[in-house]
Amino acid sequence: MWKRTFLILFFSSLYGGLYAQEQSPLRVESNIWALKFYEKDSSEYKLSELIPLFENRDRKALTLIRKANNQHDLATFCQISGVFLALYPVISETIGREPNYVMSAIGIGLIGISVPLEIQSRRKATQAVMLYNSSLAAKPQASLQISPLGLGFKLKF
Repeated sequence: MWKRTFLILFFSSLYGGLYAQEQSPLRVESNIWALKFYEKDSSEYKLSELIPLFENRDRKALTLIRKANNQHDLATFCQISGVFLALYPVISETIGREPNYVMSAIGIGLIGISVPLEIQSRRKATQAVMLYNSSLAAKPQASLQISPLGLGFKLKF
């Protein structure tokens, strides 16, 4: 009984240690244009490439990274369409058409909406990476538990 329990604890802690060493923690670098995610070996990831990496880890981190990716995509769409709408009246005027400056105001409004969406997306992505890194550091914990049925080991992953 004790030998079997010891072997189970030994191999589970060995498996947990190997699994944690298999995936290295991520680091986040930010510039004015975008967030960049790097692993220990300096391989770079995009925000959308992090979703498969987070699949087997903390559920909350996966939810946050998906929300961050969706907000980033929406902000990018608002930025692209906003720039197009803001520049359309200027281009219309240069080719001799009557410009519609209401479209320009709508485009500037879309660009303004994209800024808080992008900030929120960056915040959520950073929180998700922090949760991911903390889940990598978590190792299986074994403890001795006394219950009415007897003495036993408790193993938490």
